[in-house]
Amino acid sequence: MIVRHQLIVKVRLGLNILDTPRPRSMGAQVRRAVKVGTVLEAQNIIMVDDVPYALLVPQNPLKPEWVRVREADSSIEYVDVIDLPVEDSNSEIAAALREIADAIRAQR
Repeated sequence: MIVRHQLIVKVRLGLNILDTPRPRSMGAQVRRAVKVGTVLEAQNIIMVDDVPYALLVPQNPLKPEWVRVREADSSIEYVDVIDLPVEDSNSEIAAALREIADAIRAQR
């Protein structure tokens, strides 16, 4: 899983983590709640009916977790979004190979 965004909960009452990227009035279930100041990691942010939802790195990989980033009209922002630098998979593979080569050289 590649973490592309770091989210910081900024609403005073905290934030509900949902099972789908839609409002509770349309059937989304609350998985858990987090307090203000909590730092979450997100893989992606998508738009659903002009509302951005972030796909989180879930606590349980079998149960996806979503949070609403803000309202469609930007009247309420639930989290601050920090975009993280992402290396492509080729860079990650090359870095891993360099680490292996360095470890082999160190054993000689």
